[in-house]
Amino acid sequence: MSHLHTRSNWIAQLVTIFTCLLTVWLSTSCNATERGTLEPSAKSPILRFAPQEVLIKFKNGVSQERIAFILKNNQMKVIAEIQRGHLYHVRVLNNRSVESAITQLTSYQEIEYAEPNYRYETEK
Repeated sequence: MSHLHTRSNWIAQLVTIFTCLLTVWLSTSCNATERGTLEPSAKSPILRFAPQEVLIKFKNGVSQERIAFILKNNQMKVIAEIQRGHLYHVRVLNNRSVESAITQLTSYQEIEYAEPNYRYETEK
């Protein structure tokens, strides 16, 4: 593997990890509404998530074969693997909503959590 390709993969993983950490940090300022959706509080940035993208955290001890089965069964393509194959940034390949995909994924006992890939923009 070329040095440039390895560095490019490393940078992509670093950007994904930073995005995940930023998501967790910023999501603590969100308020849950009665319908169970997340809306920004008055002082927080505008909350949006990337369409058709989900972050999935698998529990420790789940085999790569089982992870591959769950992702394939739910028609998801891996964008990036984080934390040595336990956190996945995926794209939903069919026309399901992100909310529907998350509901389906969280029904698996092997999944610790699944959440939208939140993006934040500051208010202008």
